[in-house]
Amino acid sequence: MRVNCPHCSTKAIITGSKDLAVNNIELYCQCMNTQSCGASFVFALEYKHTTQLPNQAPTPVTTE
Repeated sequence: MRVNCPHCSTKAIITGSKDLAVNNIELYCQCMNTQSCGASFVFALEYKHTTQLPNQAPTPVTTE
């Protein structure tokens, strides 16, 4: 996954994350353009919907 800085469009790195819910995550990011930008920011990542169903149903997990 590539993240670009919303301020200067330079590549950014993900420095951490925080799970907010099962399908909702905050990504803590740092701009790689440290000379003229260096911004820190948070991106939101969430599951939206399925575009194609899996080929088969997942095998249920059993505990024995």
